[in-house]
Amino acid sequence: MTKHRLGRRLTHLACLLSLWAGAMACGEGHLEAPEAAAPVDGLETRTARQNPAFTEDLFYDNCPAASAAQGPTLYVSKNGPRDPSKPLGSDLNPYSTIMAAVKAARPGNIILVRQGDYNEQVAITAPKGARPGTATAPIVLRGEQAGRPRILPAATNVGSLVQVSQPYWVVQFFEVDVRERPSFAVLFENTTTCSQVLDSKLHGGRAGGGVVTSYADFVLIDNNEIYDFSKQNTDSHGVAIRGVTRDVFIVENDIHDVSGDAVQCQPNGGRPAIILVERNRLHDTGENGVDVKACDDLLLHENKIYNFPNLAKYPWQANSSAAEGVLVHEDATNVQILYNEIWNAGRGISIGGNNVIDMPVNVQIEGNHVHDIYDYASRNNGQGIRIVKAKGVTLLGNIIERTYDAGLRLAADPPNVVPGLLVYKNTLRDMRLFVRLGARAYRPGLGMDLNRYEGASGVFTITDELWEGSHVRWRAVLAPLYLDQYSERIIPGSRPKELTDDEGTTSTPGE
Repeated sequence: MTKHRLGRRLTHLACLLSLWAGAMACGEGHLEAPEAAAPVDGLETRTARQNPAFTEDLFYDNCPAASAAQGPTLYVSKNGPRDPSKPLGSDLNPYSTIMAAVKAARPGNIILVRQGDYNEQVAITAPKGARPGTATAPIVLRGEQAGRPRILPAATNVGSLVQVSQPYWVVQFFEVDVRERPSFAVLFENTTTCSQVLDSKLHGGRAGGGVVTSYADFVLIDNNEIYDFSKQNTDSHGVAIRGVTRDVFIVENDIHDVSGDAVQCQPNGGRPAIILVERNRLHDTGENGVDVKACDDLLLHENKIYNFPNLAKYPWQANSSAAEGVLVHEDATNVQILYNEIWNAGRGISIGGNNVIDMPVNVQIEGNHVHDIYDYASRNNGQGIRIVKAKGVTLLGNIIERTYDAGLRLAADPPNVVPGLLVYKNTLRDMRLFVRLGARAYRPGLGMDLNRYEGASGVFTITDELWEGSHVRWRAVLAPLYLDQYSERIIPGSRPKELTDDEGTTSTPGE
């Protein structure tokens, strides 16, 4: 299967995530679900859990693992031995620079780099003499595990200390220390495909990112620590995905202490697509955890996302973001946010924004645990999940706890409209304001029920209809539309509220 056909298949699969909800089709689409749908119509379908659209297996279905390199080993060592009677690159007569071995390597070779500091740019590019690996015989550039070698800058500044444009290369077990130079640690670009950076420490750059993918296909970034990338008075992201980049897999990394976002996906002459961000720790950055701009087919799965923003290190970022765990905006399409834990952020998850270009389409938010969200900079932040402007968003089975403001802020930012929003089986716990729901005109096609509201106190607001009312008043206002009628209000130490119970909170119209 070609990459182009594969992309179509995944896009189609992601489209189905909105169709199961009965809300709308992919792209612009049209609204099909009536606002006053019967309370039990299609609930089994609407509340069915969805699997991730793709997994890391997609990479290995198309690309070889490092273990596929079965050719001879070439050795590199700063300190010898040097036995000229032995072949150059052998164990007893190793190359003295990494680049000498890179130029000599052929498909299937393993380059083993011994402990030491290597002050050189490692340019795995055709102009620098590097050959491509193949689909059956990748080339592996591997540091010695017992004493991880360090790649350091040479005298002249370069764009990236490790640059990969040839296909089928694996870089593993290195420390790349950029030493506060204006360089990336690793750049995947242009004609590279099925290339990887694994099990490495990457840090210390003063350019726009740590690991950057630009017009690359099938890139795996796995089990690295990526940190200390900053650029004075602006952003530097841990992983930046740019341009017509396809099939990027960011898995089990620890990304922290960067002045921008831990992961950012952005267009640049084209749109990135098919991106997996899975089982990472994303924390203590100057802005957000994950920032998704105009990108397609993106899955955020089982990540730990916390502690934003890091103003102690990056004070210039005080006004650049709302310190969100996950931000999806511009015209991103087909985004799954599944089973992540997000805490200590100005907002947990934000979808859409107030700009003209903001209209994400088909966003599934399921099974996440969002807790301890605060009002960053006292700027009306503090929401667990905020849906500002988008089409076809589903919130299913999330747990939201201890938010400064509303656990859910839904279509409450006029004049922005959120058509086709579905909100089912979520648990909101221990907060002053459970839900802030926008006026009817801004939420056409809303489906909402089977949610659970827990805590000693907590109220509900609906623009123009209910101001900080009780759960009973909330249900009463929504009853004509058959919304949230099977929800539960649980107060510790008491039985669940019956439909006729009233918590005594009065309501007044307007906001």
